[in-house]
Amino acid sequence: MTEVRLHDVELVPERTLGGPADEETLSGRLTFGWDLLPADHEGVPAEWLSYVKATPEREFRRLVMVCSFRPETTAAQGEFRHASLGIALSTPDPRTRPIARLIDPGERTRPVAGFGTGLNVTVKAGLLDIGLEKPQSDGPARQEWIVRGHGASQPNPQWEFRRVKRFPLVGDHPVAALVELVPGRPNTAQVLVAAELEHRAWGIRRYRARLAPPAQAIVLAE
Repeated sequence: MTEVRLHDVELVPERTLGGPADEETLSGRLTFGWDLLPADHEGVPAEWLSYVKATPEREFRRLVMVCSFRPETTAAQGEFRHASLGIALSTPDPRTRPIARLIDPGERTRPVAGFGTGLNVTVKAGLLDIGLEKPQSDGPARQEWIVRGHGASQPNPQWEFRRVKRFPLVGDHPVAALVELVPGRPNTAQVLVAAELEHRAWGIRRYRARLAPPAQAIVLAE
């Protein structure tokens, strides 16, 4: 296993019509960290290791990234509603790009208790009868995704994070990609993080993370 060091990043608000003109950059709400590991490093998923062993002529790196979302405070209000983490893999030659052959997770879920519809509609003698039902909280739990990955076998994978009922978007959320490198060239991963926060007074506001240069452009191979 690896330990990823997390670093504070600032959330810069996107200016929109009707938004607060004095909205400030948020600090202390989001941290980001990453680590670059050999493809056969301890803890790699078995299917990843099998993929690497089946293609010994290719060169891979395991890129591990962690977004950590912190709860709101009186000084930095707003609850995380949705966030995204994307990487753009590249070399100096735009015709050749590294590829994220495998990504993790494809989907990470949490069980959410089932509920009734709360609405009962019947038709009696041509009249529409609408009645309210008390929601049932003891129904079977269903799995709702909290992290979803896209872009396997592409040079620009992306992960989405969201809150679901009883599971706020807080805490550490690790993701990873098995990157096939372009040999003989510098390989980099440009990182972009965005988030939506829901404020009591302003409603939903969108932010982009201001990442320090080492994290904004991760060197995969020199």
